[in-house]
Amino acid sequence: MKRFRVLLALAPLCLSAACATGTYGQTAYPSADRPDEARAYSDFMVARFAALTNDPEMAARHYASAIATAPAEMDVAERAVFSALLAGDYGLAAGMSRRASDAGSEAGLVRLTLISDAIGRGKTKAAIDLAEASDLRAFNRMVARNLEAWSLLDAEGADAAEALLQKNLTGDPRLDNVTLHMMGLVQAAAHKDDAAISTFDAIWASGARLAVGAETYAALLAQRGDRARALDILSQFRADVGYNAALEGLKTRIESGEPVKAPRLTTRQGAALSLFLPASALIFQTDDDVAAVYFVLAVALDPGLHQARTLWAQSLIQADRRVEAIRILSEVPASSPYYAAARSQMASSLLQEGRADEALKVAAEALAAKPDRSLRLQLADLYRALERQSEAESILTEVILADEAEGRSDWRPIFSRGAARERQAKFDGAEADMKRALELSPGNATVLNYLGYSWIDRGINLAEGFDLIRQAVALQPNSAHIVDSLGWAHYRFGQFDEAVDYLERAVELLPGDSILNDHLGDAYWNVGRRKEAGFQWRRALKLDPSPEDRVKIEQKLMTGPGAPLPASGASIAR
Repeated sequence: MKRFRVLLALAPLCLSAACATGTYGQTAYPSADRPDEARAYSDFMVARFAALTNDPEMAARHYASAIATAPAEMDVAERAVFSALLAGDYGLAAGMSRRASDAGSEAGLVRLTLISDAIGRGKTKAAIDLAEASDLRAFNRMVARNLEAWSLLDAEGADAAEALLQKNLTGDPRLDNVTLHMMGLVQAAAHKDDAAISTFDAIWASGARLAVGAETYAALLAQRGDRARALDILSQFRADVGYNAALEGLKTRIESGEPVKAPRLTTRQGAALSLFLPASALIFQTDDDVAAVYFVLAVALDPGLHQARTLWAQSLIQADRRVEAIRILSEVPASSPYYAAARSQMASSLLQEGRADEALKVAAEALAAKPDRSLRLQLADLYRALERQSEAESILTEVILADEAEGRSDWRPIFSRGAARERQAKFDGAEADMKRALELSPGNATVLNYLGYSWIDRGINLAEGFDLIRQAVALQPNSAHIVDSLGWAHYRFGQFDEAVDYLERAVELLPGDSILNDHLGDAYWNVGRRKEAGFQWRRALKLDPSPEDRVKIEQKLMTGPGAPLPASGASIAR
């Protein structure tokens, strides 16, 4: 397969030579005695292009063809399996991994896929052998060892699994956090409840928090009769991390006195978590869709791991693959504690795809099937996005009243209702909501910015409004919309030089926003930079402005912007 490597290495030279020399008709073709290498090279290049243009399905097909000719090429094998998993085609990924491994490939993702596939087919001894023979980097090595531990639990018992996990603690708290959680889950699965509780005691004392660990820990305590401690764990998790649907459900059952059984994971379920837990941390550390491949493997092992589906969809949404995300989210059933989260993501994705009616239908049907606070908030957000502010206000009022009855203090629905009221020119109610939201969340840049700008926009409380926006910028200097607010506030009072400084910065931070480019065009016009103003307005028109804004921008291109000063004619100190 050296020829294949040479072909890849020579590709840039061949392309440059073809451009620099040659007469019409003088075309060089691959040697007829090497059609496999030429075909593999062609498939590889098409696959690479497809991957670069965010088409993992086409990439997977062409990598599959290339790997048929060059199965041992580590780079080709890794890319092929990665693309297949990214496309959600677990069967293709497993098949290509077996073919590549048979030809001698030791690529990391190939090995992880093979280990997962062996566990999925009940061949835990084969999974152990594959894990032992793998030479992987730190992250994948930790995943492989945790997969091996669940295989050992099945093949040799809990002591062997615990010994392996203990041996593979690295000293890196991020990796060891997952490994120690695996140890507690293995012990619980083996009904070694004393050991499991001791492990989770140590994890909890260290400050590490994972929902699956908190769920098992609290359930073990409740099962033993220590319901008070179990409720403390669940309440502390919410305070430290935030809302989790599964934990809230467990908390409700414990509080109502229902019998609680601790989760006892099967080998496949535990192995799925070995893939899911590290990937769930990875998704929040990267902007790409790398984490998705681990979620695909996890769901293949445990189709009931619905939280993995929601995060898999989130990784696809981050990669602008919303149609695929919608399909994956639609598979989360109403019986799942993650149903509300899945439907919220689904409705939001439909709205971003321009399918507003479908988005509303999904949110409304989900709310009817499962009355849920988060679904109410999602429906309100959809109404706000569609400028149906009165309907949004009504739903948010229901949520706020329910929160008050339950003793819950959450600034977010109050802020959202204030924004909905402001859009309806209900300024007194909007201001009251914004001030209340700021009381509940002091120093919140979003609220500071919104309240400050709403005052300036109306020509009241000018000095205080400017001060609030400046505080918001100090808190979030890299927020394009907040920086834009300060620039636009200067603009409204005729301070055009200052406005240009801030508005240029806002566009640097978020160049693809039509409103920000429109604002910068207005500022340029008023400092005499007319050509640059026209450029910014034309750019804004290309960035999908609202129909109302489009008309205004087109008018500016003919006549320039109108007077910027508020009706009061007041000024503000620089």
